[in-house]
Amino acid sequence: MCGIAGVFAPVGHPDVDAVDRMLTSMEHRGPDDRGVEVLADGQLVLGHLRLSILDLSPLGHQPMATSDGRIWVVYNGEIYNFREIRTQLQNLGDSFRSDSDTEVILAAYRRWGLAAVDRFRGMFAFALWDDVEKVLHLCRDRFGVKPLYYSLQHGRVAFASEMKGLITGQQTTKDVDLTSIAEFVQYGYISAPKSVFSDVRTIRPGTICSIDAQLRLVEREYWTTHDLFDGAEAHRLRLDLSRLPDEALLDRTEDCLREAFAYRMVADVPVGVFLSGGIDSSLVATLLTRLSGFKLRTFTIGFGESEFDESIYARRVAEVLGAEHTEFSVSPQSVIDAAAEIGEIADEPIGDSSLVPTLMVSRLARQHVKVALSADGADELFGGYARYALCGSFTQKTGFVRALYYLSGEILDALPPRVVTRAYVISSRGGPRFAAISDKLRKFIRMSKAKEEFAAYDAAISEWSAHETRELMGRASPDDVGARPAYQGVTGTDARDRFMHFDMTRYLPGDLLVKVDRASMAVSLEAREPFLDHELAKVAAALDMNWKIRSRQNKYILRQLLYRHFPRELFERPKQGFSAPIGDWLRGPLRSVLLAELSPARVRAEGILDPESTVNAVNRFLEEDRQSGSAAGIWILFQLQQWSGRWR
Repeated sequence: MCGIAGVFAPVGHPDVDAVDRMLTSMEHRGPDDRGVEVLADGQLVLGHLRLSILDLSPLGHQPMATSDGRIWVVYNGEIYNFREIRTQLQNLGDSFRSDSDTEVILAAYRRWGLAAVDRFRGMFAFALWDDVEKVLHLCRDRFGVKPLYYSLQHGRVAFASEMKGLITGQQTTKDVDLTSIAEFVQYGYISAPKSVFSDVRTIRPGTICSIDAQLRLVEREYWTTHDLFDGAEAHRLRLDLSRLPDEALLDRTEDCLREAFAYRMVADVPVGVFLSGGIDSSLVATLLTRLSGFKLRTFTIGFGESEFDESIYARRVAEVLGAEHTEFSVSPQSVIDAAAEIGEIADEPIGDSSLVPTLMVSRLARQHVKVALSADGADELFGGYARYALCGSFTQKTGFVRALYYLSGEILDALPPRVVTRAYVISSRGGPRFAAISDKLRKFIRMSKAKEEFAAYDAAISEWSAHETRELMGRASPDDVGARPAYQGVTGTDARDRFMHFDMTRYLPGDLLVKVDRASMAVSLEAREPFLDHELAKVAAALDMNWKIRSRQNKYILRQLLYRHFPRELFERPKQGFSAPIGDWLRGPLRSVLLAELSPARVRAEGILDPESTVNAVNRFLEEDRQSGSAAGIWILFQLQQWSGRWR
């Protein structure tokens, strides 16, 4: 895992000092080595920061070139199947000096051109310079695990792994994009290719952007999530899987999971696992233990008596597996300390409050290992979110039943939040209970009023409605943030496929993967995503929906695989995810910081949000019962203000 940066200026010469500043701002991404090369007669500067994971010797130094110096690369990530590709290349006559995947990227490009990327199985973002063609290629992995930003202006293109690289290198005007800000307020993230700044773009997942000496940019999509759901190959695989008996289908899926997980263990340094105690991370730890037979290192964060705490389940899983388990219990002071770091880490605003515990667990893991496996992507691939079942059921209803949904929403909307929440707590006493139920009910109320499929799902995923977003931003807010086209991008088998595709293309790369990348790299830890393997994704997408969601039970097939190793009662509880008790934090240890950041004077000074609407929203949140909703929405506004104050 590394950090990359560079500037290409065909007319004139780029500032080498600017690239140095870009690298310095991202030193946490690669503390083990640093390299800068001036190429193309001074028109191109490539910079690299190295976190040594494979081939720890100096032979892995970057920027790296082919032996003839015609191709150069700076690269962030891991090509897990690099040894297989290297063997293929050796059989074709190529030779290698190192045991690094970087050298394999160069050799593969020299042999197969840009088509080489189709062979790569991993997470990656790289800049590759072809001195023969005089073209700079910027490439990002299929799911967008690794970030890559660029700006194209004033006769030059600049790129960096993090936005702070472009900011400190003075490669952006820092003028905000209002559509991006509106998307962030509504959903809590910004989707590619947009960024928070109007003159900075994000390389889309599964895409190569090629820039020639005239600074003409050609974008090529080499992979898309659309093909997981639609097309001849998806149809054939769906048919093949449907013909398998139940046990054979479970075996087929487990084999795919084992292969994907095993690839993520390729490293020349110690590897650990983030273990939440939920289905996804428990399955990763279980299959890896059974596969390798060695003692895993596992790490988890606990929240004490909070409804969000799952540390007891993580402990039980670790005990059964015989893992070397390390646990950290969150205190009010640790929350304050971690929250104070977010302003520096989130160089583009991150609205996901679980960034705080992700940073904590990353720091915990980094004390013992250099690589940690996370479990993001399982929900999007295997139907893990409760909203998939609820919205799927809602969109299928018509007539009288749809009217009942509407009536239920109206009744809930008329009742005070504290009354609804307390009624739910009483009714579920002694049984499993959803965390942050008031927030879920608030979204249900919005969904119940939706007239069509996309509007229903949009209501379920928006932290603020489109109308509320316009109020919070005042007259500056655009009417459309462009979410609908992503939803309509696939047909699939039913609405739930469209829900999952939407999250794979927007929520996963825009929120979850950004959060994990920034939190882990802030402490120089490489985080790997074993579920985000494109071969595994083909099988997951082709599974009959009944294997993902059955009787409103999510991730049904993953549960059945886990029950091969654990008693089912250990996992028969509502999904919580790696969430944080953010409402308690904002009303407790972070209250004074919240009030300072979202005061009328501060909001007016930053000039992004409407002061009156923002202060009213904060006051409503603070005056309600501690169990009431909107904490996630307030956190988004809080983070937007913090980001603006630090980076603009």
